[in-house]
Amino acid sequence: FGMINYIVTAFAKPGHELPVTRFYQDLEPLLREAKGYRGRKILRARPGVMEAEVRRVTPPEQLKGHAHVEGPAGVHFVIVEQWDSVSDRVAFSRGASAARTKELFPHLLPQHSHEVYEDVTST
Repeated sequence: FGMINYIVTAFAKPGHELPVTRFYQDLEPLLREAKGYRGRKILRARPGVMEAEVRRVTPPEQLKGHAHVEGPAGVHFVIVEQWDSVSDRVAFSRGASAARTKELFPHLLPQHSHEVYEDVTST
């Protein structure tokens, strides 16, 4: 397989985005010591920015019939990690980060996902 992409999506409860940000930032020293870790990005949504711009540049008659679907009320996070293997990521989850994860849960909404993704970008 080569390198794998492990992607986490989560929603911070309203007003809890800073503790969630710090949690993921503070994992970096543990990650750097983990076998198979290659790097990551922590992405935090800026709620409403895209919708406001679309509304600014789109005539109201074009917006009719395109209902805006509200997602969870919190701030969306996407964490994209690169690892040598799935087993390396699972070992990290069950080891170094396991004790810290309980610190995160009080700040999250229930909607979340974590999975390994393959890159199917057309070249």
